[in-house]
Amino acid sequence: MQRALMHHYANQLIDLLLVLVAAWMVPAGIFFIYAYFAGLKYPVGESVVGRLLVISFFLITASIWLPIVASALALSLIGYLWSRIRANQRSSLDETQPG
Repeated sequence: MQRALMHHYANQLIDLLLVLVAAWMVPAGIFFIYAYFAGLKYPVGESVVGRLLVISFFLITASIWLPIVASALALSLIGYLWSRIRANQRSSLDETQPG
């Protein structure tokens, strides 16, 4: 049950990633077409819109990947601590049982 639930949430996260990237691609595509026809030599440096698009892309990317990396690290730490606790419990049970 839990595995199916995690699979469902992972699919929703991937869908959210695709929607955010697709939503960002529309104004970026329009801007790059404008920059080409306007003859801008350095579209990001010469235009405020270009700078905003680059900043927004980094914000979208950070808002997606930072929680994923942070949760992966947290889950890894929890798993490591859990396995150490279980190993300590097993070793303490082995010591208390008469052999």
